[in-house]
Amino acid sequence: MSLQHIVDAANQLAREGKKPSVALIKSRVTQPASLREIIETLKKWTFDPDASVPTADKPTVATTAELTDPIAALIAKEIAAVRAEIGPLRQEVNELKAEIIFLKQTLLTQ
Repeated sequence: MSLQHIVDAANQLAREGKKPSVALIKSRVTQPASLREIIETLKKWTFDPDASVPTADKPTVATTAELTDPIAALIAKEIAAVRAEIGPLRQEVNELKAEIIFLKQTLLTQ
């Protein structure tokens, strides 16, 4: 089960200018989620809104076959490189979004 729907709800609330809380997220999630999942995911989201969300049904440890397969190792290496490139871009997008919101609010108050 993916917890991405919880992160999506938190991001939607943040875009609306609201501080995500357990109750607000619970009212926004589109899939069933326990309070424990919401609380833990919200804690992680609060610390780093751009962090990837692990799925509960997929192990994060590579299997023995993946470790011995050179193609799988190469793919894993390339995926890590892409993630390293995407991280700063996500941060920049978030900073630009925040700046746009600030500029809109500034224009509306003038």
